[in-house]
Amino acid sequence: MKLTGQQLSWIIYDPACAAHALLVRTLFAAIFLQICADGALPDGKLTALWAATASFACLAAGVISVCTGPFADAKHCKRLFMAAAVAVCAASCFAYLFCGPGDWKAVLMISFTGIAAFSGANSFYDSLLTDVADASERDKLSTLGFASGYAGAILSAIIVLPFVFLVSGDTPLRIAFGFTGIWFSAGALPLLLNVRERRSAAAVPRKKLSETFRYIWKEKNILIFLVAYLLYIDIAGTIMFAAAPLAAGLKISAQWLLITILALQILGLPFTLLYGRLAKKFSAATMISCAIAIYMLIALLTGVISFTASLTARRILFAAIAFFIGTSQGGIQALSRSMFSRLIPEERAAELFSVYNIFGRFTTVIGPLIMIPFAVWLFKRPELGITLMLIPCAAGLFLLGKVKEK
Repeated sequence: MKLTGQQLSWIIYDPACAAHALLVRTLFAAIFLQICADGALPDGKLTALWAATASFACLAAGVISVCTGPFADAKHCKRLFMAAAVAVCAASCFAYLFCGPGDWKAVLMISFTGIAAFSGANSFYDSLLTDVADASERDKLSTLGFASGYAGAILSAIIVLPFVFLVSGDTPLRIAFGFTGIWFSAGALPLLLNVRERRSAAAVPRKKLSETFRYIWKEKNILIFLVAYLLYIDIAGTIMFAAAPLAAGLKISAQWLLITILALQILGLPFTLLYGRLAKKFSAATMISCAIAIYMLIALLTGVISFTASLTARRILFAAIAFFIGTSQGGIQALSRSMFSRLIPEERAAELFSVYNIFGRFTTVIGPLIMIPFAVWLFKRPELGITLMLIPCAAGLFLLGKVKEK
């Protein structure tokens, strides 16, 4: 598959997106919040506020995208909406630079705005997949995008992390925020300048949000996929969301966790490309099913590690879990995106991808807010919340088998 200029421009956004996800959302924003809080709130309450902020920001972005998506489809202005979201997200990175001790409320507000804008930009970005590639090319292009994202995350970490070890205080975090703002903006520019949206006479603005959901209810194939996606993707989101506190509870050191996160990026690149290649031979649905099976194995291993006393054995199991996550995390997300793009009409891509992303954002609901607290109440072991995710995973795998793939 020879990439066109538009396809290459579309792919280049993914490294920018991944750098923001790794440096701001995963690593430094929460740490900066703790620094700015300066002991004003207990760590547990601060963590809960951070989790709630991230969750509601993602859901707010989904609602806004659903409302604006039909208009963007009909007026062929998905890039315009994406440009606005990118500008707000980049501005939020620079806004952190003006915060200091005691400004924890401002940090939460900036984080809410940045995460919402980031999620909204990604929704329009996903919908542009239908504009830059025909149906037969989307598995390959989507996996190339995710693989380049891993490369971007690795490169950005290599640039920023030396400052973390060589410079004291909160200066390394400020460097990371400023760098990410520039990197994210620069990575989005090729797409915003070069990608052209396909025009369809069938695209008609829908004035009511209820019309979107009535359409999905009527199109059972799309509905079944979305419910399946909600159920099986949740374990991936839960593991990443809860990785740090669960690792601490399992007596896994922060240094070991950081090394593991970076190793995941390195592993993710080749395996995501492999998923794309195998999807061409076996179908996207088959490879997504394989990834779900691997995540079910991860859930079982998490249960085993919970009852393992030896620290050495725990580290070995933790490394095995990380390896399996690295093999499948990119593939399951990339192929879900490309498979969904083939199930929906192209003229409603922005509208329906906004719903797709809302379903994906519920990864902050089932696992972190239901399964893990339930495991604490029932077993006094929060890590068994991951093991309980076997239930929605199995349901998602079953429903995925009911989807008729084009």
